[in-house]
Amino acid sequence: MKDLIPTNALAVLILAGIAATAAAQETGEPARQEVWWGENLAVSYAARIEADWLIVDVWHEPGWHTYAMDNVQRAREVTGKARPATELPTVITPSSEIELAASWRQTAPTELSKPELRWYTWGFADRSFFAARVLRVDPGGWVQVDAQACTDRLCAMVDGLRVPVTESGGRSVDPESLAAVQSAED
Repeated sequence: MKDLIPTNALAVLILAGIAATAAAQETGEPARQEVWWGENLAVSYAARIEADWLIVDVWHEPGWHTYAMDNVQRAREVTGKARPATELPTVITPSSEIELAASWRQTAPTELSKPELRWYTWGFADRSFFAARVLRVDPGGWVQVDAQACTDRLCAMVDGLRVPVTESGGRSVDPESLAAVQSAED
């Protein structure tokens, strides 16, 4: 019986697969670091350098959300309380190989507050971004993510998740279009 796929056509398919894999690696498409709650994927993170920006990309699984970096400051502003009832903010800490030149920016958060419960919080669902301009990036850099990923019934802690930083040739988001993170002094 003759081969269903000629040998040289099979070789072309194999080479095309190798080329596609190499192209994905060359573009700096980072591997996602996943956070699971039992058998359910909650959220995943990837980080890369795009031009002179550190970009942290977040993918939320359906029904899951995380919270803004300035969640506590936003709640203080609304309530006037020094210690308002709110969810834990997202904290991203670069390793010593990465020196930031400016404050963080983030996707504009959605209000998730429940004023009837005196609970004030802001966050993200679907896909969101964090970005900061970098002054210096040495090889081997990573970011540590500490956050809280929740559904309407439960939360998974993101504790000390180490996310490797890769180089990217393209642009995934315009960092200037992201919202400035409010500082504690705001």
